[in-house]
Amino acid sequence: MKFFRIYTFAIICLLTLSCTENFEEIDFPATASVSTDANGLFTVATQRGSMTWYMFDRAQRLTANLYMQYNTITGVFPTDYYEPSFGIFTDIWDRSYGDQNFEFAPLFYAHHTIEVSIQRGNPHKEGVARIWKAFLFQRMTDMYGDIPYSTAFTSSQPTFDKQQDIYKDLVEEIKKGKQLIAQAGNFPSYGNADLIYQGDLKKWEKFANTLLLRLALRVINVDPAFSRNIISAIANGPYLESNSDNNKMIWDGSVSNIYFRNPILVTEVFNNTRMSATMVDFLKNNNDPRLPLYVKPAETDRQYRGLKNGLNPDGQSVFDDNYFKQFSRVGPVFIEENGATYNLHYAEACFLKAEAAHRGLIPGNAAQFYNEGVRAAIEMYGFANNAAIQAYLDQPQIRFNAARAIEQIITQKWVALCMNGVEAWAEKRRTGFPVLPAPEFKGPVNNGKFPRRLIYSESEKRLNPANSQAAVSRMGGDDQSVRVWWDVN
Repeated sequence: MKFFRIYTFAIICLLTLSCTENFEEIDFPATASVSTDANGLFTVATQRGSMTWYMFDRAQRLTANLYMQYNTITGVFPTDYYEPSFGIFTDIWDRSYGDQNFEFAPLFYAHHTIEVSIQRGNPHKEGVARIWKAFLFQRMTDMYGDIPYSTAFTSSQPTFDKQQDIYKDLVEEIKKGKQLIAQAGNFPSYGNADLIYQGDLKKWEKFANTLLLRLALRVINVDPAFSRNIISAIANGPYLESNSDNNKMIWDGSVSNIYFRNPILVTEVFNNTRMSATMVDFLKNNNDPRLPLYVKPAETDRQYRGLKNGLNPDGQSVFDDNYFKQFSRVGPVFIEENGATYNLHYAEACFLKAEAAHRGLIPGNAAQFYNEGVRAAIEMYGFANNAAIQAYLDQPQIRFNAARAIEQIITQKWVALCMNGVEAWAEKRRTGFPVLPAPEFKGPVNNGKFPRRLIYSESEKRLNPANSQAAVSRMGGDDQSVRVWWDVN
């Protein structure tokens, strides 16, 4: 990790405005802010942490969205049939921690936002930054397993912490963040430098509680006592309470710099993404009102038709544009110029509560939470036909059934998380749902087995060999079949 070489320079640029070499065409749009205190650092941490186009392309479009069969790639990509892509996995790692001097690394910037907030004596800014850093690290450890955490930004060769230890500390960090933002005192907020909630501490509290509930359910199968301890402190919330509480990044369509624009729209320019047949068929078969929102009709005949994942690459042609016009592209709600991508939304909060209530972990009615989640997921994209939503919920296969509760909750969460494959992939590994068709083609490395984790970065293994190898030995290998700590389903 080249933290000290790269980011001393980067912070100087950010804080002094004396150089713009790494800010191509930057004109300070709605998703950019620079300040001489923690504000500028936090802006970068949230904007990059919400996945700008390159990270979205690597972590979502070319990896987790393929695993979860939201989209597929014309010509077929190895991750589409569950084969590893070492360069992609290295990119995700390096651009999260900070080995690319042209990409601000969100984990690094969240960490240093906390440091500067402490130096400036602002507990509110420190608390929000701790909550955000916990969110980013949970996403990272869920992808890889054991990762650098406790010494990630204090050593050029950090140790790899065990995932179970990371999870325990993430819970404490979120709790500490909540305590800090609850402190009395007239402390300046991030204001508009907070691109998510504009400094609204109440919404950060709701996000923190919902994130804790996500953490609690993530570990329910491996450490139920720990899970219950987490929930005991947040059983009554408040959680995200409406779509106005969604933790999302609203992108800026008014600028030319693609790092500030909707990442799904930017990657659609490649014209090699099609909606997965799995998702399209689910929407069609269940009369889901989101079909025309999620999916564009095919160019050839205006029908909604997805492309299968996991096809034999020898049978596909990247250059046969007429062939791929038969298949639907990504729908309009995902590619708006000033569109949003979601980190954690109200619909997910409802589904978390539905599962927790079904398991007897929190008070409330699981069916009611489930219905609220489905409704919120549909309304999130502007669909307001209440009768159509109710008709969808009244279908026998959609109506809540306690005997199939976990399957229904997680399947509907999968639909609601469309284009956030990273989170859906974690839930698939934890619960086994949704049930997805296996790839038709089986590659030579992974043999068609569903991936349980990403392989460590090649650069990290080269620059930090002793610590990365210790993690590999402890986890039982460095391949996609090795399960992370909480993955025991």
